[in-house]
Amino acid sequence: MSIFAEERQSDYMKYRGRCKELCEALIKENPDLEIVRGYYHEPIWNTKEQHFWCKDKSGNIIDPTRKQFPSGGMPEYYEEFNGVIECSECGKRIKEEDADMAGNYPVCSQLCAYKLVGLV
Repeated sequence: MSIFAEERQSDYMKYRGRCKELCEALIKENPDLEIVRGYYHEPIWNTKEQHFWCKDKSGNIIDPTRKQFPSGGMPEYYEEFNGVIECSECGKRIKEEDADMAGNYPVCSQLCAYKLVGLV
């Protein structure tokens, strides 16, 4: 394994799953920052990763865990969460607060919850 690959692996292990925690710590140091929930579209992995980051009053992205991503946290790949999710069964787009949960899966109705687990 190359030195670069080892460094990338250690950055992934160091930061993965700690986005919100490290953003909250950063806000304690700088209360002018705002925590943002959303997604990071990692082009190298071709994935849409759930993520937290901070932004300043000018809208600049400040991401203390950007090194977990191979592309390093490029501003154009951040997407703020808009409050809308998809039902895991039928794909209907609903507001997050209107969704029911079937285990870890958001659903739009009890019928979709039953279908999801094979009861209908």
